[in-house]
Amino acid sequence: MKKKELILAWTRDFTLTWAEWWSRDMHPRLVEVFGKGIPNQLSYYNGRLLETYRLKKEAESFIDAVIKAGDKQGVLEAAKIKRYTHLIKKIRASIPNENNSTDPRIFESIKAMSKEMYPWYTVSYLLPQERWSKKLIRKNPKKAHIILARLVKARVVSEGTIEYLVEYWRTMGRKLLIARKISPKYASFITYGELEKMLYDKKYYPEIKQLKARSKHYIFLKDRVDTGISFEVFLKKRGLIYHPKIIDRSALGLKGLIACSGPSSVKGRVSIILRNEELVNFKKGNILVTVMTNPYFIPIMKKAKAIITDEGGVTCHAAIVSRELGVPCVIGTKTATQMLKDGDLVEVDATRGIVTKI
Repeated sequence: MKKKELILAWTRDFTLTWAEWWSRDMHPRLVEVFGKGIPNQLSYYNGRLLETYRLKKEAESFIDAVIKAGDKQGVLEAAKIKRYTHLIKKIRASIPNENNSTDPRIFESIKAMSKEMYPWYTVSYLLPQERWSKKLIRKNPKKAHIILARLVKARVVSEGTIEYLVEYWRTMGRKLLIARKISPKYASFITYGELEKMLYDKKYYPEIKQLKARSKHYIFLKDRVDTGISFEVFLKKRGLIYHPKIIDRSALGLKGLIACSGPSSVKGRVSIILRNEELVNFKKGNILVTVMTNPYFIPIMKKAKAIITDEGGVTCHAAIVSRELGVPCVIGTKTATQMLKDGDLVEVDATRGIVTKI
C-alpha cells in the first residue's frame, strides 16, 4: 500500500476543544462553501504544543477548489470578504470575560458566527502564502492581485481571532471543571463535545482517567482521540508518512524571511516562549524565540530586542506586529525553537534574515 504524505501545517498552543471543533463543525462548513474540505486533518499533542498535519494532496486539492469557487461562485468577491471582516469584529466583541464565560447564550452566538466566518478565515490564512498564491496567479492572472490584496487586508483584521476563541473555550473549560471539583489544569484536554455537555448538563463529568492520559500526549483524527499509541506507530498503522526536517544542532546559523528589518547586528540572550502561560518568563531586552506569536504575546514583543519565529509569512502575526512596533524580526526559520535554547547568545541580522549563535 502506497503511503499518504503528511505536511505539518502549523504548531500552536491550541486545545483538544479546538481540534474537535474544527473536525466536527468547520470541515463540513468548508465543504458547504467550497465543495471540498480537508477531511483528514490530524492533531498531535506532543506534551507541550499541538501540531496540526494535513495530507499533502488534500491540501493542494482544497486550494484548487477555493480558486474554482472563487471564479464560479464569487466567494472571494469584495462583498463576501466585507461580511467576513464584519463577523470577525462581532466575534471579538462578543467573547466574554471570565465572569460570564459560561453563559450559554454567548456560547451559541459565537458558535454560529464562527461557523459562518471560518471558510474565509482559512482562505485568508492560506491563499496569500507564496506556495498557494502561485496557483491563483496562474489560473486567474487578471484578478489574482486584487483578490490577494483583499485577502491580505482581511487577514490583518482577523489575525489572532482563533487564538481568542481557543482561550475563551479554555477559560470556560476551567470554570466548568472547577465547578465539578476537577483540576482546571485539564481544560486544554477536553473535547468540544465534552465542553458543550458540561455547559448544559451539570451532572456530566468528563472521565478523569482520559483527561490525565490526554495531558501527556494524544492524537486526534476525525472523531477519535488516541492516547495509548506513539505518533510514529499511529502513522504507520494508517499508512501515513511524514518527513520531518533534519536538524543539524551543531550548525551556528539560521536563515529566515525578513518581517521587519533593523540594524545589521542585534545581540542578545534567547528566551524561548511557546505557550501563553510562559509569557511571564520573558525578560525585557531578551530576544524572543517562538513558533509563532499571537495577540497575547504583544506585551513581551514590545520588550524584545528582536523576534525570531519558526513559522510565518508576510501576513503572519509576528510580521504584522513587529512592523507596527519597529522590532527587528526574522520569521519562517523552521527550526529556531529546536536549534536554540534559553540563554543562548545570538546575533540577529534582520537586514538579511540571518540568526547566528555566538
